[in-house]
Amino acid sequence: MQAQFLNTSIDVSASLLPSAASAIIFDCDGLLADTEDLWLRAVAACANERGTTLTDLAGFRGGAIDDVAAQLVTILLAAGLPTPSVNKLEVSLSEEFQSLIAQEATAMPGAVALVSELASRFPVAVASNSPRALLDQILERIGVRDLITCSVARDEVSAGKPAPELYVAALRKLHELDPSVTAETAVAFEDSAVGALAAMSAGLLVVGVNADPKVVLTCHVRHTTLLEEELVDWARILEREKPAQVGPYTLVGGSFDAATSTLTVQCQYPAEQTARVQVYAQSDCLWNELPAGLPVASASVPNDGESLSIDLAHLPDGTYRFLLVTDGLVPEWNGRTGEFTVRTTGPVAQSAAPQTAAPATFTPESPEQGVTAMTWNLWFGGCHSNDGHAKQVAYLRESSHSIVALQESFGDHGRRLAAAMGWNIAQQGHDTAVISPYPLSLHQTETDPFATCATVFTPTGAVTVWSAHLWHSDYGPYTADDARIPARYTLASRGERRRTGELAKILSEQGRLEREGVVSAQDSILIMGDFNAPSHLDWKPGHRANTVEWPTSRMLEVAGYADAFRVVHPNVGVAPGHTWSPIIPSDEEPRDRIDFIFSRGARALAAYTVAGEAESEAPPKRRIGENRQVGLGASVLGHHLENAWPTDHAAVVARLNWN
Repeated sequence: MQAQFLNTSIDVSASLLPSAASAIIFDCDGLLADTEDLWLRAVAACANERGTTLTDLAGFRGGAIDDVAAQLVTILLAAGLPTPSVNKLEVSLSEEFQSLIAQEATAMPGAVALVSELASRFPVAVASNSPRALLDQILERIGVRDLITCSVARDEVSAGKPAPELYVAALRKLHELDPSVTAETAVAFEDSAVGALAAMSAGLLVVGVNADPKVVLTCHVRHTTLLEEELVDWARILEREKPAQVGPYTLVGGSFDAATSTLTVQCQYPAEQTARVQVYAQSDCLWNELPAGLPVASASVPNDGESLSIDLAHLPDGTYRFLLVTDGLVPEWNGRTGEFTVRTTGPVAQSAAPQTAAPATFTPESPEQGVTAMTWNLWFGGCHSNDGHAKQVAYLRESSHSIVALQESFGDHGRRLAAAMGWNIAQQGHDTAVISPYPLSLHQTETDPFATCATVFTPTGAVTVWSAHLWHSDYGPYTADDARIPARYTLASRGERRRTGELAKILSEQGRLEREGVVSAQDSILIMGDFNAPSHLDWKPGHRANTVEWPTSRMLEVAGYADAFRVVHPNVGVAPGHTWSPIIPSDEEPRDRIDFIFSRGARALAAYTVAGEAESEAPPKRRIGENRQVGLGASVLGHHLENAWPTDHAAVVARLNWN
């Protein structure tokens, strides 16, 4: 994450209905079709046929047919009645429900008009807990089947609602038809608690529609019917989300060849800008500033995407930093800088091979010790710290970690770190990576912009490891710590919903890898990384201004994953575990725990943060330009270049045993 220093404000009087969207996804039963009562009648009839009467049907509302069949089996067994298999009950439920639909199903008031209005301008999908045969029958019966762009049924995904899988699959279908469709720009309509939770967990803005105040819906906006004037007017004026015009990020990567004294850099930047690579002595560089003196070397960057080579044979020994300067400015270092060292063999400036230490020796852990895992945001590969790479290597050589999830390992920084350690690396995309002294295997997934998945083969068994770096903008604590702002406004932000959608994709891809036999469902799983969002376990009464059910951590908990740090340190007051940020004063940036190690099929034996010591509760005010210490001797942001810890995040370490 990069510090934003925002005094964010939210107008809590404004509706959370968006002014623009890329797509609309509807539930079916109870929302578009008046079938909920028919469904409950079908459930009651199946139970009656087998000798029992259900006195409370509310728990079956919105349920998937396989889940309801399993519930009925449990009820019949408890009553000591003859019990058919779950599959036979599914068939009976389906036949009973289909019979009622054919005779009595009707559209909910306002449903056809709303779908017609929105389908005239937007791609429209349906995500339903009903199996395909039932879903098609219902959509045909109520007259909206031809208006729907696509649909996803329960028997086409691995898990029904409240899991997000149906919505993830619907978004995937819509995105294939229109690449501008994303979770954070799509809107879902739901009437049930399980459905609303599924849509929220997929990252959509959720409009709940239910007239029963006893039904608790986890949603951003709630209405009683589809006929409400505000909803009807909104559908008429809703605009189509304009596709984001994302130009190339301004990035530079480079390497210095000591044998030829040549710096080779590869740059990307917006075509309308001019660019130069300028080289300075590292001692002359101040963070996020262009040095006052002249560069020791400089060259214009070709605009054809070709790499640039700069002859630096004239440079004396020392450490240097290269900067990508666009339009004469260096507004920030993010992605625009790198460092290299010139060493010679004697007084004559002869080229020599770079002096690198031998690969680190590694002693495998014993089963009793467990395996030590770490998640580490490198902060643009370590480029924001002088000698960042050397500091990374020094830390790993002094520690005993055997699985490390990296974020912001941009360019070749992760590969350089793995090579220096003599370790293996799995990296998908430019951001995340997994490194380990143990053998590992990279798995191709649909998450390459924000997550890497690999199997690490430890002496005590294989483990599936995810390194995740979720979206950084709209940082929730800026507004969530204001008691005047209801939590739903914070959770409705596009950044928050994008993070949630990214995690839903990770869980979806994990399920796919298991179904296809790429990984074993019996293997332990680690999901580690920089989530850019806090944990719902930390935002409880007495600790923060609001109680917030942060969806990313909550989703993993529901899916059976344990937060390793909180397992070992359950008391938030005693061990807050802050990882953001050890170098930014707390009066400028809210402290929070946003880096995590989640595990399934593993037991946390120990957990701690590295460089995460927070400053005192009442730190002295800092005058502009003044340096002071935070944590255990680290200098604050802007004066941090010589800090021993080369990043703005604390790392999280956990020692685990595989179950």
